[in-house]
Amino acid sequence: MEKFQIQFSDLEDVHKFVHVVSGYDADVDLYCGSYCVDAKSIMGIMTMDIRNPMWVSCNCGIGEGKRLMNDLEWLAVA
Repeated sequence: MEKFQIQFSDLEDVHKFVHVVSGYDADVDLYCGSYCVDAKSIMGIMTMDIRNPMWVSCNCGIGEGKRLMNDLEWLAVA
């Protein structure tokens, strides 16, 4: 399982994020504190406070997880 932190700057980031993660067969979850939603659900993400940093968790192999991290590097928290 791969886990890394991201931060959205606006709603366009959310839209692009959902588009990217929807291209993966693996289960991808998004956490903010103890709250968790399906990262492929734009409606689920919109129930969260997108101004806060969040954790992406991918239940996938190491190779696929690394690829997902690379695809989302533009959202990575420094």
